[in-house]
Amino acid sequence: MDSTAELESPRNFWYWSALACISAVVMDNVWLPRGEMEGSDATFYNTYPNIYVMLHAESGLKKGPPVALAKNLVRKACPHMPRIISGRSSIQGMLKEMGTSYSLPGGKIVNKSAAFIASSEFTSSIVEDRAAMTILTDLYDRNWNEDDWKSLLKMEQFTLKDPVLTLLVATNEAHFDDFIGLKDVHGGFIGRMFVIAERETANFNPLIEKLKRVPDKAKLADWLKNLSALKGPFQSLAGTSAGKFYHEWYMDFYNTIRTQRIRDDTGTIQRFGESVLKVAMLLSMSQSPELVIDMPTMVEAVKQCETLIGNVRRTTMGKKGAATNLQLKNLMIEELLNRDPHAISKDVAMKKFWMHYNVTEDFVALIGALFDAGTITIENWGNTVMYVMNDKQVEELKAWHAAKKGQG
Repeated sequence: MDSTAELESPRNFWYWSALACISAVVMDNVWLPRGEMEGSDATFYNTYPNIYVMLHAESGLKKGPPVALAKNLVRKACPHMPRIISGRSSIQGMLKEMGTSYSLPGGKIVNKSAAFIASSEFTSSIVEDRAAMTILTDLYDRNWNEDDWKSLLKMEQFTLKDPVLTLLVATNEAHFDDFIGLKDVHGGFIGRMFVIAERETANFNPLIEKLKRVPDKAKLADWLKNLSALKGPFQSLAGTSAGKFYHEWYMDFYNTIRTQRIRDDTGTIQRFGESVLKVAMLLSMSQSPELVIDMPTMVEAVKQCETLIGNVRRTTMGKKGAATNLQLKNLMIEELLNRDPHAISKDVAMKKFWMHYNVTEDFVALIGALFDAGTITIENWGNTVMYVMNDKQVEELKAWHAAKKGQG
């Protein structure tokens, strides 16, 4: 991140491309035990750190450089495995490449089905195939593909051995809408994807003057090479401060989903807990080759992942139809009616309802609409911005709700 600070690509594009690099080189050599049994080494399943990342921005917003650097670093660090798939191919061609064994100098046979798909334009990298996204969806879940994955088509028959796949692609809104179908949004593909949506470059730099720093590819590749040698499980989270934090956050997060009746047709929210752990594993390895997740790393993973829900909703808006703020409006009114006094701070409201809006501008627009309608006033209580519902408005709304309930 330091070495790319002067470049134009959005900062998050470098950040998530770096995580994809780590994901690609460690493959399924490391894992986090889940559902450990007391007094035994048995576990329900393992979480592996493979991830799918999509950089989403308008054409010309410098999506290509982070993808190119990531591909270059993985190739330098691990010239033989994982297989790096770029350029244009069919999904069947990709699978055949993953399933083909080959020999290294010295006679060692490589038959592991691990791959890193890296493309600066996703829609041009895969030949259109209705089954492509469904297959990629299935291959994401390494924890459920513990054995052979077979393709038994009439013309192509091959077997993938313990397949593990990392994906780093970029696309723009026009290509996304044209290539990603409704079934891919609702069928789980997007729910497994870390969508990194940006609207502006990090800065302007014509690259005429000399830079203070540029990425040291050899040094970065050496770190990745060291990580590729890691093997074994992460330290159990049971009884650790990071584990306690994750447990409390998890329970609070999903209780909020239930109480606020939040629906997510993409499946992002349903897989959110797993996503946080994958990112925590990758962040941990970015700092140290020790397979331990500490508290600051877990906090950072939660923070980074929470931004993704809004990104997914924004990028899939057209696939689900026009979105409205009606649910958020009703929740805000209900919250104010049930409070004593009938007021809530801006910070508390944004934190409480953050899963209901796509970007901050949407929340601001909603508050503006409630203010213009006379439902709330916006006041400063000391240094705190407060949204306040006056007594007259409270009584009118309570009477309206009571009448509506009586009619029902």
